[in-house]
Amino acid sequence: MKNFDIIEGQNRILLSAPHTHIHRRPNLLKKYKQGEKYTDDIVKGVCKKSGSFGIYITDKVEYDPNYHPVSGNRYKKEIENIVRSNKIEKFFDIHGLNSIYDIDVVIYYKTRFRRSTKLAEDLARYIDREDLSGINIQILRLLDNHQESLTEFVASQLRVPAIQIEVARYIREDNELRESFIKNISEYLSLKN
Repeated sequence: MKNFDIIEGQNRILLSAPHTHIHRRPNLLKKYKQGEKYTDDIVKGVCKKSGSFGIYITDKVEYDPNYHPVSGNRYKKEIENIVRSNKIEKFFDIHGLNSIYDIDVVIYYKTRFRRSTKLAEDLARYIDREDLSGINIQILRLLDNHQESLTEFVASQLRVPAIQIEVARYIREDNELRESFIKNISEYLSLKN
């Protein structure tokens, strides 16, 4: 059973929201992890405004679309298909930032992928505008912990610049701030293509 929707686009950019709904984490306890609300709305909004491709989870899943290997991960396999068949040039994976951090947006990139690092730096400057001017944005590299997140998979295996963007709950839950976030990313993507 397919638990995700795909948005067709014209721009060679793909946005993803793999944790919109409850999902199982790959650990010994196999516990469910709560969904990251409004990440799908961000993907849908940016895709609509920028003409980009999108994919997002639509219901509870029994695996973690971000971490499980491609062999048993329908979501990751579909991302591979979209990237290859549409010659995707950039990948943005949208997540919710845990509220324990005093950060507004974190952008992760895969170590040793200069094009991903540049993408993160460029996007950070563009997010920090208008209603979101002055927010705390951190750019960090993904840990080399032998997990293969979607960002790592797309950068390493598919050779496409990829970043993971984690957005604070207060931005995601506030209609105006969420719209500003969508607008800023959309304008960046429209300028860069």
